Amino acid sequence: MSFGGSVLAMIQSLRANARPKHKAYQDWTKTENRRYSNNPQVSFKKVSAEKLAEIKAKNREETEREQRRIYWKVTLSLLLIVPVVTLVLFEFFFQPDRINRNPSSPKTAEATLSAEQIDYLLTSGYSWLNKNHYKNARFQFERVLEVQPRNKIAVYGMAASFVYECNKDRQQCDEAQKRLDEYIRKYGEDSTTDYLKLMLEK
Repeated sequence: MSFGGSVLAMIQSLRANARPKHKAYQDWTKTENRRYSNNPQVSFKKVSAEKLAEIKAKNREETEREQRRIYWKVTLSLLLIVPVVTLVLFEFFFQPDRINRNPSSPKTAEATLSAEQIDYLLTSGYSWLNKNHYKNARFQFERVLEVQPRNKIAVYGMAASFVYECNKDRQQCDEAQKRLDEYIRKYGEDSTTDYLKLMLEK
């Protein structure tokens, strides 16, 4: 066989071997094209009017049940939170020491201070008064008067604190005169009130 015949035989052999592959590819391409060229048909399940009404009623019932559940949750939360908030506010605004200072319950307040404590407050008040610390002195006398409004020594100490402040700093003079007059009206005049009068006249 010549060289030309060998080449021709080779070309024919290649063509023969390539045909099945080419045909297989064409068949696969046609299959894919047919599959994607078909219009997809979406089918919907038909439901009767009774079934549709039943579904709507069921959905409505579930919605109402969920709303009731939320309502009870909110109600229970409020029932738990409101008492706690009320208790906190009560403890903050109505502390025991403020309740004891209420003039309408002197017996309860008096029970919180013993005779020794009252003596200490009076002694401390006059000690501050001798040091010219008038506000500190009045604070101690006020604590006694909260539990014993008619304590003569504390009433005199309050009047004396204002008189001393008026005499030394020229302040609270009107209040000093008022307190001294109240003391004299309740307990009368004596050497101690005469001394305070002289201090106011200076």
